[in-house]
Amino acid sequence: MEKKLKLQFDPNQTYQLDAIANVVDLFDGVPYQEQQDMLQRTTEDIIANYPVDENLDEYLLFDNLQMVQQRNNNEKRGSELEISNDLYVDDGMVMDKTGYDSVRVPHFTVEMETGTGKTYVYLRTIHELHQKHGFTKFIMVVPSVAIFQGVVKSIEITKNHFKQIYDNQVISYIDYDSSKIGEIKNFATSTVLTVLIMTIDAFNKASNNIYKNTEKIQGEWKPYQYIQATRPILILDEAQNFESEKAKEALRTLKPLFALRYSATHRETPNLVYRLTPIDAFRNNLVKQIEVLGISELDNLNEKILRLLSVTKKPVTAILKAMVLDKGELIEKEVLLKQDDDLAEKTKNPDYEGFIVADIRYGKKEEEQIITFENGTSLSLVDSVLSKESIFRSMIERTIIEHMERQEELRKQGVKVLSLFFIDRVKNYTAQDGVIKRLFDEAFERIKIRYTDFKDLNAEDVRKGYFAKKNQNDTDETAIDTEGKNKAQREMEKQAFELIMKNKERLLSFDEPVSFIFAHSALKEGWDNPNVCQICTLNQTSSTIKKRQEIGRGLRLLVNQEGKRIENHNYNVLTVVANESYEEFVTKLQQEYVDDGVEAPPKPKTPEQGKVKRNDHLYNSKEFQDFWNKLNKRMRYSLSIDTEKLIEECVERLNNAEFPRPLIEFSKGSFVLANYKISLLEIDRGEESAKLRIQMEDTQGNTQDTRVKVILSDDLKKITKNERLRGFKVLRMGEQYGEPFIKFDNEVVVKKFEPHLFTVERAVKVEKRIVEAEKTTYPIPDFITRVANETYLTKKTVLEIFKRMNENKKESIFYNPEGWIAEFLSQLRVTVSDHIVENIDFEIINDKEVYDIEELFPEMVKHPQRELIEAGKAGLYSMIQVDSDVERGFIKDQVIPDSEEDNTVLYFKFPSKFKIQLPKIIGNYNPDWAIIRKSQDGTLKLELVRETKGGVDLERLRFPKEKRKILCAEKYFRKLGIDYKVVTDKSYDWYKRKNIQLSMEIKK
Repeated sequence: MEKKLKLQFDPNQTYQLDAIANVVDLFDGVPYQEQQDMLQRTTEDIIANYPVDENLDEYLLFDNLQMVQQRNNNEKRGSELEISNDLYVDDGMVMDKTGYDSVRVPHFTVEMETGTGKTYVYLRTIHELHQKHGFTKFIMVVPSVAIFQGVVKSIEITKNHFKQIYDNQVISYIDYDSSKIGEIKNFATSTVLTVLIMTIDAFNKASNNIYKNTEKIQGEWKPYQYIQATRPILILDEAQNFESEKAKEALRTLKPLFALRYSATHRETPNLVYRLTPIDAFRNNLVKQIEVLGISELDNLNEKILRLLSVTKKPVTAILKAMVLDKGELIEKEVLLKQDDDLAEKTKNPDYEGFIVADIRYGKKEEEQIITFENGTSLSLVDSVLSKESIFRSMIERTIIEHMERQEELRKQGVKVLSLFFIDRVKNYTAQDGVIKRLFDEAFERIKIRYTDFKDLNAEDVRKGYFAKKNQNDTDETAIDTEGKNKAQREMEKQAFELIMKNKERLLSFDEPVSFIFAHSALKEGWDNPNVCQICTLNQTSSTIKKRQEIGRGLRLLVNQEGKRIENHNYNVLTVVANESYEEFVTKLQQEYVDDGVEAPPKPKTPEQGKVKRNDHLYNSKEFQDFWNKLNKRMRYSLSIDTEKLIEECVERLNNAEFPRPLIEFSKGSFVLANYKISLLEIDRGEESAKLRIQMEDTQGNTQDTRVKVILSDDLKKITKNERLRGFKVLRMGEQYGEPFIKFDNEVVVKKFEPHLFTVERAVKVEKRIVEAEKTTYPIPDFITRVANETYLTKKTVLEIFKRMNENKKESIFYNPEGWIAEFLSQLRVTVSDHIVENIDFEIINDKEVYDIEELFPEMVKHPQRELIEAGKAGLYSMIQVDSDVERGFIKDQVIPDSEEDNTVLYFKFPSKFKIQLPKIIGNYNPDWAIIRKSQDGTLKLELVRETKGGVDLERLRFPKEKRKILCAEKYFRKLGIDYKVVTDKSYDWYKRKNIQLSMEIKK
């Protein structure tokens, strides 16, 4: 006889008791709600004499709220809370056709990270409120059927636990069903602790049954009026779903006494009484640590991708992710479409011929947001045109291996391991030939022979799927339609629902073979299981379900076969197998934590604008006017191409090139969040310096405490060698109204008693492994035309180059056409560019000016404040804009000191509009600095153009294009008779000329 697993609960978890006490103590001083004798009285009489007919004393509630918040902070119960300045009360009208009353409902918020026992906390809070204050009527409002089922299950499995704590007191619950509307009267007249469980959809429209007369309840009252008369207490589960005006109006219509809001991700936090943040939960090992295994394709852009990302209502437009032809190469890119747009034209990609927008539909639900094309293709937010089989295969295989290895490790601890797959399209699993089901079955049968626990099981024995059908209008793509299926299939789906949604203990037992669960979006909230150790994200779009919601299904700590929690935190690890690189996944996941209320480093704001004024004395000088006239000439370039030599050079390069094969990269690392706190200790006005304290604590328990001394322009990222402090570059420091402050480039201001706090993902060492993807052949696009359009070569020349290549190099195009074309194009670009640089020449067309001098050098110019430094007496403007530390050093350490010795007469930075026209394949060039300087003996005036780089060795420049532009510029300025060269901020001989003849006499 199999032993039935029962989940056990620890009644002494400090953080849970704190959350409960903080709510219960809000009502200290409220009269105990004595129940009246319900016998021998009519229903109407009972209702009319309810003891809590009046509103609670809001002054008392406010005093208690501040007391609870202050105590929370003093005793360090959870995160620190801001002390409320007022009591938040939702004050407004009830729904139409239910009366004209205005209702005041105080809301109180409890915020707890997913997986820390939020449902347990509010169920126990109900018991405490009943025991200490006599409250008996509660309504749990939930946003979905999945959460509804989860709440019912939680009440059932905690019943015995709470009976032991509360002298056999149990919660009598009614799971609301509009077809059994008579139970509303039972709720109203019950004298015991009673909870009504409802979805918001059951009472958010005037057409709901709850607002209609019914024969199932005798008397003149409608069902909702019985609820109103009880003045119930609302428990709002996942309260962020009830923040619209429509939802608030529906809640008010129930005439609640007050509302308690519970969630991990509130957008609004009225009267916050307890907060347990993700940082708290991870750091104190209250949830599993997260490990991310990213799986991404490299160099494979051969498969069509088309995803709908969003639809806007006004104007009606759609944003899609598509393959765009950009400079001869295919890249994934977002494309904005409106009615009648041609996707092929927008993307320059002939694969999308016929994709002309026929209709764009906006809807409140994601599956209702749809774009339809004239060729019949239709996309919604929950459906993509193509799933990449190679990636799916790798992700599924890796998840199965991780699962089996974890099971091998945890069996001796009595833990049954579960894996949860979020899939992109339901049909990919449910259809007879569903690709996900097929890939899973193939991989499982191949891998299982290596693992004792699984070698005797079949794939179909260990997997089940749950795909909720929200309503009759849902498409097959978002839900299983059981109608029309045979009896056996319907029974299988019913069993899957019972096992996944209701029989949590059965799923945790070794007696149940199912351990791999497939879902679409139905399990995004309200369902979790403590033994989910792997989550595989096969879904191609993050619009349906956010990453944070996904991982929340597996954060709860493991339990063994006795239902007891496993406290060893080496075992409590959740592995997320993601369909993107580790870096991409953790960046997006961190942003979701940020969006859900965890503060992050500030995003760059529009920087302060600094005004710089022209020095008209220098601007009107003959030296500047002559130099500018010399620079401002219309020039033309000419090319002399040796076609045969160019073909030979291209062929040689291509035969030595490595053409990319489709590869799959596995990247693995932990997901670690870190709290940073930057405090200003003091400012030394004499030294113009400041002392800062930088503290860090992360979710793995690591801490750092650093003190640094900074001056203007210091960069905290460089000083601390910490990438997470990027953007914190000292802009200014001083005092305002007697209070010391320091301001950074990113617009953050830190004051003596106001530190800056933010949360960010902390970098970890990532393991990477690359394997070759399965060989697949693809059709070859017209790459000859694409390459010719991007390289100045004729189609005939490109074809000739291809013909002369080695056969093995040519044949590799079939296995990765787009990767091959990208490399082919890249090698031709390099060869053609080098050939152009060797053979380019310039000539002055005429003396006609190219630029208007007043337009390029106006009297007043605005630049971002953070990029400005004092220009000194030789600057054409009062301040000069610098784009890098090298530029800053060159001006401050070389040019300005030289001007103070009366050597540099004048200098300016070339305006961004000043461009030297070069061939498209190289790109136009904007020089850095123009300088007029005396020669060493003072007899000549030097006209110089200087390019500032980190080094003068052109071969070591970061981008090859920079080298080519500089080589072309040397020829260009030589033709103008101006000395040009590359310098650094350490080039003390920066003014020495390359050519002595480029000087002119100073007129006495």
